[in-house]
Amino acid sequence: MRSSTVQLITLATVVALVACGDASPGAASTPDATSATPVATADSPTSEAAAVAIEAKALEWHYTPDAWTVAAGEAFTLEFNNAGGVEHDWTALKLEEDIEKLAEFEESKVLLEVAEVPSHESRTETFTIEEPGTYQVICTVSGHFNTGMAGTLTVE
Repeated sequence: MRSSTVQLITLATVVALVACGDASPGAASTPDATSATPVATADSPTSEAAAVAIEAKALEWHYTPDAWTVAAGEAFTLEFNNAGGVEHDWTALKLEEDIEKLAEFEESKVLLEVAEVPSHESRTETFTIEEPGTYQVICTVSGHFNTGMAGTLTVE
């Protein structure tokens, strides 16, 4: 009788473990709060992981592409690749804070940014923008914006 009880307990344990696992080989588990990607917003530094990814490649003296569209209030991940020979950044200015030359730039105008990335390196950051509109994107490295390194981020 004792042998049957041990076998039943062992069988129940195996069934419970199999039921808790994922039957598909190589399947990724759902991330928990500690492994979620941080989200930078104007109001809060962290939130859920982004579902949408956009890409920006920096070269001398432009971005490719130079226009991006994201949804208002939804996290997005920017994959910023500096394919140029010098460092670049990707800075989105607040609404109504557009500039025509770098001399007009002030840090107080910044909504979000990917800080300077060295030549031939990449950085990925996640953001959420609540307010719909068209935001000016510039490279704030000295001289880059004045040579045309700019774009637009449309939030719908």
